[in-house]
Amino acid sequence: MENSLPALLSFLVTFQLLFVGIFLVTHRRGKRQSNILLGVIFLLNAWNLAEMTFRMSQSTPVLSYFQFIDDGFFLLYGPLFLAYTNSVIYRSYRITRWQIFHSIPYIVVTALLLISVKNNESLDMVNLKEIPWYVHLISASLYIHILVYLGISYRVLHNYREIIKNKFSKIDHINLPWLSFAIKTFALITIVSLLHNFLVLSGDVIGYSISLIGLLLFIFYFVNRVIFKALKQPEIFAGISHEDTVKYSGSYLTHSQLKHYEDELVTLLRKEQLYLNPQLSLAELAELLTLSSKNLSQVINQSFGKNFYDLINSFRIEEAKKVMTQSKDEKLTVLEVMYQVGFNSKSSFNTAFKKETGQTPTEFKKSL
Repeated sequence: MENSLPALLSFLVTFQLLFVGIFLVTHRRGKRQSNILLGVIFLLNAWNLAEMTFRMSQSTPVLSYFQFIDDGFFLLYGPLFLAYTNSVIYRSYRITRWQIFHSIPYIVVTALLLISVKNNESLDMVNLKEIPWYVHLISASLYIHILVYLGISYRVLHNYREIIKNKFSKIDHINLPWLSFAIKTFALITIVSLLHNFLVLSGDVIGYSISLIGLLLFIFYFVNRVIFKALKQPEIFAGISHEDTVKYSGSYLTHSQLKHYEDELVTLLRKEQLYLNPQLSLAELAELLTLSSKNLSQVINQSFGKNFYDLINSFRIEEAKKVMTQSKDEKLTVLEVMYQVGFNSKSSFNTAFKKETGQTPTEFKKSL
């Protein structure tokens, strides 16, 4: 009976993963490749949990050695998550033949496991924890393998965010916070799973139960949060191209040209107050200056030491300070000022304002 609650919870989470995985793989809307990759991650997780549920309920599949097939799935999660991250970020991302080589470790490890499992004595050995020390080391390396790939995935996301800040003045709807959440949460699930794995081997029954329930709840929360956030991603934004990752590619402005365009840019922004447009983009501003986007990006980065997003926000904050300082309306709210100067998000407004002034908009208004 001591395993009844974890077994029931494991069954429910397995069913959820299976249902959501099938839904994503067959879902036709949105980015098809991204949906399939995320669906496969969920389906592999479902297989892992199903095998664990069988063990907790003291029942095994007809072909018991099948349980060793999913042990190597830990070598697939990292590459799949990195591929998923790239597919979300890059509009023309395709899985290449070279990237398929990332699955070779899984194939090798699984083949070795299946060859070594010749009869049920091998299963008994596992159950009795009669496992050599190096097997524990290999087991830990599987989790480290996932964390390394998740780290690379987060780096790709970080680079993407730097790129969109050089192109758009409003990034809240394309900043992919749910992808950041997914990477961090999956890393946390991996760490909890690692701890759970060693608690199983140590024979700590209480620690085992707590870590198992925690792991299952983390997975349940992860699936629900990611699936709804991922599917809500605006389809009008198809991602960036690989060319966007090359800074100033094809832009070779001289020092005198940079100074000239810097003055033109400041004059245009102040005269026309273009920064009040929440949707202002680098491409639109470049067209008004009869410059290429690459040249304008070089001007902003080298002349102001900022990206496009931060530059436009600095003008908006300057305007916000002016509005709050000169306004005679005592009922003027910070929210009204926010919309008036081109922001659509309170969190973005607060962050940008504090970055420029060291105060929140409310603190600044109270100090007047």
